[in-house]
Amino acid sequence: MKGFVLTAVYLIQGVLNLVFYGIPSIMFSVLLPQRVFREVAWLLPFLVLLYFAIGAFSLYYLGLSPVPKRGKYLGAVYFSLGLFGSTAVSLEPAGETPLLRILFIAWAFLSLLGLLLIFKVKNLENVQPLLLIGVLLVLFFSGAVSFLTAQWIVEDYYVHVHMNESVPENATVMVAYPENVSPPNGTG
Repeated sequence: MKGFVLTAVYLIQGVLNLVFYGIPSIMFSVLLPQRVFREVAWLLPFLVLLYFAIGAFSLYYLGLSPVPKRGKYLGAVYFSLGLFGSTAVSLEPAGETPLLRILFIAWAFLSLLGLLLIFKVKNLENVQPLLLIGVLLVLFFSGAVSFLTAQWIVEDYYVHVHMNESVPENATVMVAYPENVSPPNGTG
């Protein structure tokens, strides 16, 4: 039973990330100190990909490999990063939407549950290999989606950094060219 629950934790995190694809990107942008992040923000997509690869390899070693001990270690790293990162994001001052906070609290809970189960499960031999392969595919696909979307976050971050450096605080910034619009009375 514990093996199915642990497999479900991996699956739920993969599906949550497919629906809300910026979870690991936000976690790593909060985990890295601002000074460091400013210099290495371009690494964010690769950190996200590495994060999901650790989770996928953990699941592989636990269920499909004859060396489940490696899966426990990798799973501990995966779930610890998830717990630490999502807790850090949850403790940040209120953001734009309460859904984001709820999402990260759920991610922290799932990571804690996964961390507790990873040490109680010897291996996932009672879980069907086809189910494990399906969950692995979800994790890999979820990691790929996050990898591709993390680049948007990096570009947006660098745009804001360069704008804040080059634009005075009291300046008006035009984001589009003005358009000729006819007057409201229709004569033009």
